Amino acid sequence: MPLVELFTTRLLPPERRQDFWRSLIAETFPGMVVEAPSSIQADLARWSVGRLGIARALSSRSRVSRAHESAGERMLVFHLQRRGRMMMHQRGRVEYASAGDVLIAEEDTPYDIDISDANDCLILNMPISLLGDVASRHNWCSRRLDGKDPNVRLLGRLLGGVWDERDHMHDLDRNLDTVLISLARIACLSEKTRPETLSRGPVEFALAHLHDPELGTASIAQATGLSPRAVQKAFARHIGGSPTGFITQQRLQRAAQMLRSHPASSVTQIAFDIGFSDPSFFARCFRRRFGMTPSQWRMQAV
Repeated sequence: MPLVELFTTRLLPPERRQDFWRSLIAETFPGMVVEAPSSIQADLARWSVGRLGIARALSSRSRVSRAHESAGERMLVFHLQRRGRMMMHQRGRVEYASAGDVLIAEEDTPYDIDISDANDCLILNMPISLLGDVASRHNWCSRRLDGKDPNVRLLGRLLGGVWDERDHMHDLDRNLDTVLISLARIACLSEKTRPETLSRGPVEFALAHLHDPELGTASIAQATGLSPRAVQKAFARHIGGSPTGFITQQRLQRAAQMLRSHPASSVTQIAFDIGFSDPSFFARCFRRRFGMTPSQWRMQAV
């Protein structure tokens, strides 16, 4: 077994950290783009166990987007949340994870992940074929395995144990990947994992209607049949913030992506498309979030 590779931004000058972290993540997870503060503090460890790729990421608040699409072997990415929160959006599904939960993404389908501050995550990458025919017939886009399920806890403990024994990687049994695959299969097919349905809760509704300039706590409450207080509590529970803050953050993240991927669209048009009714207010919010104007952001990408 190869030695664990360790990387950190903490030893670099603050002005170099963002570029280093972006390059490292793109190299480790092909097709992945990071939106993070310029002086991000983050660490990454990566290694392999037989047929499996494993990584551990510790990061301050950021967002990662994976646009990689492959016609090759179908791969799954397991994200075991050890500390902090994570929200994943893939193929119309939105899921959340707190400590102990596992979020699954299909590698060949674009997805976005919002990562909380002080985040600690173990990442397991494997071909879905290793999980058997039953698992291969499922759609695993943005699926959560409940950390309260003992089968999921067992998978998490073994992954955590592999990390704890990283200094003795050469001495671990050569069949360790078989054990991990078996536990992943059991966790995925456990009767206690949630059914494959898309919940239309208040956060999902907000994500689907970011383009609506009237989107807010009141309109979400009316659309979902919840009280405004219940909407606020749902956002606090799932994403650790308020509806207004979440909506603004998501609109700005979407704007940042569109400024790079839609060069023919004007800044004003993009502002309207993502739900801002005042382009000047959009520009101020964007500068406060990213440290530059929308036009500067677009030029930097070029």
